[in-house]
Amino acid sequence: MPVRQDCAEAARLAGARAAPRLRVRLDPVAGACRRARELVGDACARWNVPHLVEPASLVLSELVGNVVRHAHTPMRITLTLHQPYLRVAVADGSRAVARAASPDVTAEGGRGLLLIRDMAQRWGSSPLADGKVVWALLPAN
Repeated sequence: MPVRQDCAEAARLAGARAAPRLRVRLDPVAGACRRARELVGDACARWNVPHLVEPASLVLSELVGNVVRHAHTPMRITLTLHQPYLRVAVADGSRAVARAASPDVTAEGGRGLLLIRDMAQRWGSSPLADGKVVWALLPAN
């Protein structure tokens, strides 16, 4: 949600065109990552940012995969093109904070959030009343 310096700035920008946004609910099932990648492809084509398909698909697949593997709750995916970024967000019903791990070199998993950290301009996890949202900002230019 955009935060403005004061009421005057908010009023001035109130008539501005809203950022393109796509919201979808998915269940924590094996096909959720594939469906998430399809959504990224559709959104990026519609918004004319085809260069974001690969990085956004990878980031969203990692976030959705974490919900499927760890939270086991329905999720809400939100993609928002708010120049100069594409915001990728996944909200789930778990209150466990998302943290990038430092897995042992022999570990088979645990590197997803490290990958997101390296690909995104910023990423984070914010609490919600019914869980959390994990988000990442990808440069759109």
